[in-house]
Amino acid sequence: MMASNRVLMRPTRLRGFTLIEVMIVVVIIGILVSIAYPAYQDYVRRTRQADAQAQIMAFGSALERYRGKHFSYDGATLSALAPELNANSDYNINFAIGGGDQSYTITATAQGSLMSGMPTLTLNSAGEASWN
Repeated sequence: MMASNRVLMRPTRLRGFTLIEVMIVVVIIGILVSIAYPAYQDYVRRTRQADAQAQIMAFGSALERYRGKHFSYDGATLSALAPELNANSDYNINFAIGGGDQSYTITATAQGSLMSGMPTLTLNSAGEASWN
């Protein structure tokens, strides 16, 4: 009877991860994050730039409709014709009318730490865009 008690009392090895195994996983995750995060930030920047370009083009179209009704760009405002572009927090928008109220230039300068290094976007009444 004593022999059977020994077999039952033998310590079993606990299953689990060692500290080294956990550290290796942490290092691998850190490497993956260090590669993926900058790529993700670049994707976000390019997406926001594309959104701003679309909003600028929509504003240009709205300006042309305005000119068709009023025969000049005089009185056209960013807030009235392009509220979405006006509310864009990633770009500082500058809208200038010139040439006897017959031409315009839209300039969007990137702002904020995420958008630093992005190019300035411009569109004029001749249809010339900086991103073409």
